[in-house]
Amino acid sequence: MPMRFSCFLGLLLLALTSCYKSKPTSLRVEVKTISGSAVSGASVKVKGVPPDNTGNNLLLIDYEEATNGDGIAFFNLDGVYQPGQSGVAIVEVKALKTGLAAEEIVELKEEIDNRVELVLQ
Repeated sequence: MPMRFSCFLGLLLLALTSCYKSKPTSLRVEVKTISGSAVSGASVKVKGVPPDNTGNNLLLIDYEEATNGDGIAFFNLDGVYQPGQSGVAIVEVKALKTGLAAEEIVELKEEIDNRVELVLQ
């Protein structure tokens, strides 16, 4: 009886862990002016910041997107995040439009909609 019970628990644990579905990981960048107006058509670049101990370990995060009419650029990062991974990456986010710029370093969290607000100056 104890052998059957432990086999049952093992199979149950295996079934529960294999059915885990990860939630989407994304980055939403909102670009505004100093007065708070949304900036459409701004160029938003997202690049990975390699850790100090990289050696030949380069991050393959290099995205560019224009903001929409609401001043938002959206990046789907599901290809960067692997389930079970702790944290996603540290990225540099830059926004540019007509000579104005803003940038911020952001630590991305897994399985959430990460958000950044940049104010062009």
